[in-house]
Amino acid sequence: MIHSSRQARPTSTLRRTASATPSFNTSPAEFSKQFGFQHLLKSPLPSPALPSIIPRHGKKPAPRPFRKALRIIARPLIWLCGLVTLYCFIRALQSSTDESKAVVIIAGNTNAYNAIGKDTIPNIAAPIVVADAHRKSKWTVSIPQDAGFPLRPSQYADLCAQSDQVIMQLHGTTIHSHIHAGSWESPTAATSFVDVQEAYDQGILLGIDDPSGDTVPSKAMEAQESGSGHEHHRSSGSETCEKSLTFVMESVDAGLGKTLLGLWMAYGLAQEEGRAFFIDDSNWAYGKYTTFFKHPPTHSCKLPPATQRLPCPHQTRHLVVSPSTYQWAFGDLVESLGHGHHTHHEATRQRRAFTLARVGHDALFHLTGGDADYLASRLASLESSARAHGGLTVGLHIRRGDRHPWESQYSDSYLPPSLYSNTAQSLITQLINPENTTLSPESKSRLSASKVLLASDDPDIYSTAEFRDSAEHAQSLILLASKATLDAALPDAGRARPAHEDPPFIKFVEPNVGWEGGFFASIFWGLGNAAEGRAAARGVREERPKEQPNEDTLRLREYVGRAYLLDLKVVGNADRVVCGVSSFGCRLLGVMKGWRKGIEDGEWKNVDGGYSGWVGLVEDD
Repeated sequence: MIHSSRQARPTSTLRRTASATPSFNTSPAEFSKQFGFQHLLKSPLPSPALPSIIPRHGKKPAPRPFRKALRIIARPLIWLCGLVTLYCFIRALQSSTDESKAVVIIAGNTNAYNAIGKDTIPNIAAPIVVADAHRKSKWTVSIPQDAGFPLRPSQYADLCAQSDQVIMQLHGTTIHSHIHAGSWESPTAATSFVDVQEAYDQGILLGIDDPSGDTVPSKAMEAQESGSGHEHHRSSGSETCEKSLTFVMESVDAGLGKTLLGLWMAYGLAQEEGRAFFIDDSNWAYGKYTTFFKHPPTHSCKLPPATQRLPCPHQTRHLVVSPSTYQWAFGDLVESLGHGHHTHHEATRQRRAFTLARVGHDALFHLTGGDADYLASRLASLESSARAHGGLTVGLHIRRGDRHPWESQYSDSYLPPSLYSNTAQSLITQLINPENTTLSPESKSRLSASKVLLASDDPDIYSTAEFRDSAEHAQSLILLASKATLDAALPDAGRARPAHEDPPFIKFVEPNVGWEGGFFASIFWGLGNAAEGRAAARGVREERPKEQPNEDTLRLREYVGRAYLLDLKVVGNADRVVCGVSSFGCRLLGVMKGWRKGIEDGEWKNVDGGYSGWVGLVEDD
């Protein structure tokens, strides 16, 4: 039995009676009295098990601890959420009005500009990391507007090395270069790099102050003059090129071959990628480009401002290529010679590099002025004296000086002259008498009409026993002389001065310096400037001397360059070419002969046993 403290439940049950039916004839007061809730309040609850809806007199409802704790915790959480929401809103507002600023400036060596959290553009050329409108890290390259063009070769190399480090820091990966259709691409760089003009147009660099304190506007660079003003920068339009490639001739190397090979490959790369091609010779050691070659093809557009022309990454809109940036411009087309044989992949890369160089050769390797006239005359003479009588011409290119063979046994000296002469005579004999039978009168006539054309940087090589009577100069317009030849040409040479004619004092005169032994960088830099030559010999020559070379120095350097180019032209037009591939001249001659005729059919012959076949650009070469 269940006891209850409430009143006893009435025995009558609640049920609807007839009086509960509403009548539309009753007054509102009577209706309220009949159908109000007062009778329900006075009656006991229908069930003793349900709680009372009326609180007990004199007692408050029991408090619930969970609700009290919830109110204590919820109030500060609501305030915190509100503050966070307000902060995010303010940050988003700032991002929309001032989309981004440079937040990190990174460089990678001891000469680096290294600042974290600076909102200023560095006053040196350097890669910088910025944040875009979505606060994602991007990078670009900043070049001060007063830096001039071109930068020094070491600056271009440093920019590319620092850019590699920026990519590694942003992506945490190691840089690998990949060749696709002859161009260098970095997948990681492509995802995070922003071109200079795009960085300004998108506001990524907008509002960053330069070191002078002035804000750099997005269109400020458009007013900057472009190009060095040389004639070969001609363009027939006023619109800026969509894409361009500028080849900088300046190099720390005294030789001409490496620059020329890179020039040809850069032109082929520009044609393949649809870039307008320009040449800058403003600091070229040999003088003006047009002193040696005809003008390159012109374009219907002009160069962009210098601050938009970058040496890397390769996907930049306006690319700069110089001998100091070959490894970034051409990627793994620059080979590493770890062995002397080829894999299939290496052969494919070599063919690719050769093709690019051949495109550049066909478009650019055209001599000008009197050199072109002499070349035409010389080739016509060889045609009438040799080929018209069934004879053959074999061109020999022998490089000495500061270039040594790759073959191990001669790596500290030079290939013997007999190796060249024997190879030349063997080629002539094989072509005229392939069956090695008794020579017919016709064969003897062809042998006597054949010629060996010799080109070398060492003037003493022509008088050796191997070539004294069997070879002739490839060209005789400009010849490098030895010291003995120069001394013999002096007015008083060979005349003994009587004792009574000796002067009372000795006047110091710089002694003659010849090219015996071959081409050495120190001799080249010392032409007309002995002090610079001595500095080069000690390895302390300035990268870009403050004083420009005088007219006499430039004239002497031009003679050296013209002689080299004429030698290449004549030897390259011979029926067969023999040379050592360790020299750049030999590689250029291979390009001149062509892949099918020169490499596949054997018209180009390498005698340097340290490497088989043709090779283009090589690391640390």
